[in-house]
Amino acid sequence: MPWELVAALIFGLVFLFILGGISVAVSLGGVAILTAYILLGSAGSLAYASWNIATKFILVAIPLFIFMGELLLRGGMSDRLYTGSTALLGRIPGSLLHANIVSCSIFAAISGSSVATAATIGTVAIPELKKRGYEHKIVLGSLAAGGTLGILIPPSIAMIIYGSITGQSIGRLFIAGIIPGIMLALLFMGYIVVRVMTRPQLAPTYEKIPIKRRILDIIAVWPVLLIMFAVLGGIYLGVTTPTEAAAIGAIMALAFSLAYRKLTWASLRQCLRTTVKTSTMIMFLVVGAQLLVSILSSERIPDNILAWVESLAISPLAILILIYIVYLFLGCFMDGTAMMLVTLPIVFPIIKALGFDPIWFGVALVILVEMALLTPPVGMNAYVIHGISPDHSLTEVFIGIIPFFVMMVVGLAIITAFPVIATWLPATMMKVGG
Repeated sequence: MPWELVAALIFGLVFLFILGGISVAVSLGGVAILTAYILLGSAGSLAYASWNIATKFILVAIPLFIFMGELLLRGGMSDRLYTGSTALLGRIPGSLLHANIVSCSIFAAISGSSVATAATIGTVAIPELKKRGYEHKIVLGSLAAGGTLGILIPPSIAMIIYGSITGQSIGRLFIAGIIPGIMLALLFMGYIVVRVMTRPQLAPTYEKIPIKRRILDIIAVWPVLLIMFAVLGGIYLGVTTPTEAAAIGAIMALAFSLAYRKLTWASLRQCLRTTVKTSTMIMFLVVGAQLLVSILSSERIPDNILAWVESLAISPLAILILIYIVYLFLGCFMDGTAMMLVTLPIVFPIIKALGFDPIWFGVALVILVEMALLTPPVGMNAYVIHGISPDHSLTEVFIGIIPFFVMMVVGLAIITAFPVIATWLPATMMKVGG
C-alpha cells in the first residue's frame, strides 16, 4: 500500500474519531491498534512501545507537579500570591490587571498547567475586579491569556510531554521557557498600560494601601517564591533532575499548607483525587500517542514525508511558517496537548532536518499550544474563565482575549526572529539528567 494512502488512512481515522467525540487517548491508541492489525496482521509489537513510554522516570514528575499546584491552590497560598502582586503593582496604570498577569506568571512557575493557573488566579481575582468596577472584557481576557503562561513558564507539563516524545532534555526545556515566558508577560502588561492610558475608564484608580500593609502583603508571598526558586534553581544548577525537583516542590507545598493550617483532610483528599484523575488522563494520552508513533515509524511515514518536504524548492523559514499556520488552524478544533501528540511524529523530524534547534522549537510549540487554549471553539482557558464568571457570555471572553492573542503572535514572531531568547539560558545551565 502506498505510504501516502497509509498516512491518509491513519490521520483520517484519528481526526474522524476525535471529531466523533471519542476521547483523544482512545482515538490515538485505537487507530494504532486497528492499523497494526490491518497492515501487520497483529498488534503485538505495540506492547513494547506502550511499556517503553509508560515506564519513563521523567513522567513521574507529572503527578508531582500537579499535586504541588493543587496543594498551593487549596492551602491558601494562591490568595497570598494575588494580594502580594496587587500590593506590588497597584500604582501602575491598570493596577489589578497587572496583578492578574504577574500572579499567573508566578503561579505558572509552581503549577505546570494553564487551566489550573487560569482557574486559580481567576477565582481570586474576578470578584475583586468586579467589585472595583473594572471593564469585564479586559479582565476576562487578561486572566485567560495570563493562564496560558502555566505551560510556558516552567515547570510545564506540556514540555514534559514534548521532551518524553522527542527525547529532548526536560531540564533544558524548562529553563528555555523562562525568558520567553517573562517576555510574553511583559507584552501582556505593555498592552494593558497602553490600553488603560488611552481609556482610563477601563481600570479605576486603585485605592492607596498604607505602606506597612503593602510591605507585609508583599513579604507574605515568600513561601511561593521559595518553592519556585527551589524547583527551578535546583534544575538550573544541576543539583536535581526535574522529577526530583517536582518531589521537593510537592513536599515544600505540603509543609507550607500544613503550617498555615489551611489544609483539611477533605481538601487533601480532593488534591489527591484531582492529581490521580489528571495524571491518568495525561498518561493515557502519552501512551496512545506512542502507539501511533510506533505504527508510523514501522511504515516509514515520517521518513517519506521528510523526503517530500526536502524536495520542495522553498526555504526552511517558509516551511516553518507553514507549520505555524497548520498549528493555528488545528488549535481551533483540538485540545493543545492532543494537537501536539498527534502532529509531533511528523513535524519533529522535519524540524530537525531543516536545522532548527529542538529545544527552541519546543518553546515555539508550547506558545502555539497556548494559543490553542484561547481560540474558539475549543479554547479551554476561555471556558474556564467563563465558568468562573458565568454572568458574562463566552463571546465576551473571546472578545477580551483577542488583543492578548495578538500579543502572543508578536511574541512568537520575536522568538522566531531571535531564537537565542529561548536557547541562551539553557546553554548556561549545569548538566543534569532528565
